[in-house]
Amino acid sequence: MEAVRGRAPGIAVAVAHGVFSGSLNILLKFLISGRHFGFLTLLQLCTCSAAALGLETLRRLGRVSVPPFGLGLSKEFAAVCVLSTLQSTLTLWSLRGLSLPMYVVFKRCLPLFTLAIGVCVLRNGAPSPGVLAAVAITTGGAALAGAGDLSGDPFGYATGVLAVVVHASYLVLIQKTSVESQHGPLTAQYAIAVMATPVLLACAVISSDAAAVWSYPGWKDAGVVALFLSSVAIGCAMNFTTYHCTYLNSAVTTSFVGVVKSAVTITVGMLAFDDVAPSALFVAGVVVNTVGSVTYCAVKFFEIKKKSSYEHLEGGGGGGDLREAPPAGEAGVDREAGGVASRATTDKDAAAGDYLGVWRSVRQLRLAKGGGLVDNMEQQSP
Repeated sequence: MEAVRGRAPGIAVAVAHGVFSGSLNILLKFLISGRHFGFLTLLQLCTCSAAALGLETLRRLGRVSVPPFGLGLSKEFAAVCVLSTLQSTLTLWSLRGLSLPMYVVFKRCLPLFTLAIGVCVLRNGAPSPGVLAAVAITTGGAALAGAGDLSGDPFGYATGVLAVVVHASYLVLIQKTSVESQHGPLTAQYAIAVMATPVLLACAVISSDAAAVWSYPGWKDAGVVALFLSSVAIGCAMNFTTYHCTYLNSAVTTSFVGVVKSAVTITVGMLAFDDVAPSALFVAGVVVNTVGSVTYCAVKFFEIKKKSSYEHLEGGGGGGDLREAPPAGEAGVDREAGGVASRATTDKDAAAGDYLGVWRSVRQLRLAKGGGLVDNMEQQSP
């Protein structure tokens, strides 16, 4: 499993998650601040219902391998569903009260909370010094950038902090579920979307969003309609890549993907909106954040490469296909039973067995001196 991480699938889905997440933040800020769209519960409802209906249709057509929704799936993903709904709600509310760059600053603290919660929940060992250093640098950069802008709405700051804590818990729970569940990320998105849709529908009715949205004057503008539909579509894609990236990589890696993509988001926010001016502290914090993100990527790359090489030695002895040959005695039994094995084949098997015996002796001596090659590797950080 560890050898797969860091290769093409994990890298591809991490990049896709960064692109979708950054695009969604920008679109939502345009929609909420630029077009004064305040029907946030309705936006969540449309995103969840679109994912649920789309996946259900594909399942019935046999295009995706997703089990039908039932009591088993609801029990397995109920906790993730609660945190997912709460996290998206807090995110939308914090975007309403914070400037886009300041919202990104809050999100840059996500690796710290994810790491801390993951160590407590997953209990899979302490993170490596390199990962700790990367998280410390990133969090320090976020604090430095935030010190340059303390003019936001207090409600926005409160929801921003809560959004980060809930988001971190959400990612850790996804990673925990990926280990304990036999289902993949597509099933997770399907189950969560189906469970969240009726809850969000009730919330939309109670909050009067479902009734008031029809009087929103922005529907006459084609640009608003395009922004709304794009936000729904990209929201579905971002949710899937969140699950997929966490399944393939880890919760901390998914949180760092958000840090890496936020530089572009900050630049677009400063150019597109006039609710924040780039101060020297803010720019310095962004630079420090970027250094921390690059540090994490480098640390994880070398950790994965090192552990993959050890697993290679442990399982293959330098890359050769050293399959265990049957002992000479067993070869003789097979020969007598079948009556078709030749003397030359038996000699060849015996020679291979002698060679493997010598190789195993050397390998066991190395293990006795230094312990198991893979077992001594540092455990995967959350």
